[in-house]
Amino acid sequence: MGITMPAIQLTDFTEPIQKKLDEVESIIARTLKTKNMFIQQMVDHLALGSGKRIRPMLAILSAQYCGNLNSEVVTLGAALEMLHVATLIHDDIIDNSPIRRKQKTLNFKWGNEVSVLMGDYVFSSSFYLMTQSLSKDVLKILSDTTNIICKGEISEIFQRFNTDLTEKEYLEIIQEKTASLMAVSCQAAAIISGGSPQIAEALYQFGLNLGIAFQIVDDLLDFSREKEKVGKPVMNDLKEGKLTLPMIHCLNNSTKSERSRLKKIILKKIKNKEDLKFVLRLVEKQQSILYSRKCARDFVTQAQSGLLQLNANFKQTELFHLSDFLIGRDF
Repeated sequence: MGITMPAIQLTDFTEPIQKKLDEVESIIARTLKTKNMFIQQMVDHLALGSGKRIRPMLAILSAQYCGNLNSEVVTLGAALEMLHVATLIHDDIIDNSPIRRKQKTLNFKWGNEVSVLMGDYVFSSSFYLMTQSLSKDVLKILSDTTNIICKGEISEIFQRFNTDLTEKEYLEIIQEKTASLMAVSCQAAAIISGGSPQIAEALYQFGLNLGIAFQIVDDLLDFSREKEKVGKPVMNDLKEGKLTLPMIHCLNNSTKSERSRLKKIILKKIKNKEDLKFVLRLVEKQQSILYSRKCARDFVTQAQSGLLQLNANFKQTELFHLSDFLIGRDF
């Protein structure tokens, strides 16, 4: 009789670096702290729904890979997470999302006007922290990346309800809006830690390919029937007219009549239950979820192959295990 091994949990990666992650949390809380009771109320609400802290984790592990985890890397992790949170606040407003991380979004609780400004507050606080602590070289990389993220977000909005969106165009969007920040989390940490240009570039490519895979998995989880596990409404991308990889694959592989009906559903401003059921059945028929998972796996393989060309150490294995976990997750 075989022995069942326990499933890998996120805590398997966070526990060894928990002290540094706690420092990240302290820096975020200290940077966002304000005497304005209205802003502080929203800061406290955000803290209750804190996420997985993937970007600080990548920065810390990348610094350890380079052999020099210092306080500047921890500050970088805090700034990266705040920048990420600011983009999520704005995303929720654009998508009219009521739930994120199993709790009410700022826009649902306080309205769009205040939430836009709160996103700006978190964003500006992130850059204030960066200017106080990081070198000009790292600041330039982070500011360039912020522009790239904004371009990706804008492109995504303009491509809504575009039933002719190609897989290549989709990948370009998620590379800009998601993967670029994960890439710079690894790259900037390497630079701060004194890693060689070769190592910094390899870690950048690792983060970039992992980020693409991460967003693909995030998008396919939108088709999950387990709302509680995912932590936000499912099939929301379809309702908002966003075409993600499972939908693009489904459109490309359906029959003419199926494609015609699917396009009509995508273009509808309001989708009913029958519309959503049809989409789910068609996505399952075309095995579009399996295809998307395979694509995510291919990008992770590409991410890992770049680091394999460098000298291996224990933290390389940690990065590999984390990347495997992130694309196998169901939340």
